[in-house]
Amino acid sequence: MKIKLNDAEIAALKAFLEGCEDAEQLSAREYVADLYDLERPLTLDLVFVKGGVAVDGAAELLYDAEQDGWHMGSRLESPEAVKAALAEAGAFEA
Repeated sequence: MKIKLNDAEIAALKAFLEGCEDAEQLSAREYVADLYDLERPLTLDLVFVKGGVAVDGAAELLYDAEQDGWHMGSRLESPEAVKAALAEAGAFEA
């Protein structure tokens, strides 16, 4: 799925990912990020493309107290939900 972003949103998202301790840059255009501080924590695989970002993967993160660790839950299929989660995390703030 693709999320359309303007140039300012793209720049803000890149800066957010570069400053996020739970994000890793895999290539010049690709990042993986775990957003634990959201009401509904997510893991994301994002690839910057012309006019926005392609979401190669997005899933809920669920905490298992018994195992003392996180695991992936259901996939997110909605670009609007992913963009809203990124906004909640502060990814588009300058």
